[in-house]
Amino acid sequence: MPLVIDGITHYSTDEAAERLGLSLSTVRDAIATGTLAYLAVGPRKNMVPEPALEEYRRLRLGRRGRPKGAKNKPEASTTAPADAPSAGQEGDV
Repeated sequence: MPLVIDGITHYSTDEAAERLGLSLSTVRDAIATGTLAYLAVGPRKNMVPEPALEEYRRLRLGRRGRPKGAKNKPEASTTAPADAPSAGQEGDV
């Protein structure tokens, strides 16, 4: 259950993982590496403020993988290089 502290909603690591669509271990790793801000509520309880979730989503989850579009497709060569033998033709023997 979310906790409201000073008007800011904080989520448990389980809730944060669910809201971000990530695994619990990924959220714990993000907290451990400092890429996701948190508030230590007890010796074993971390709460993630909602603004930190939004920042993580914007910075880390906004662009994943290769962008879509023609610019990013590998170029296919439609013609053989000038020095390559054409089909059915071999070099000097």
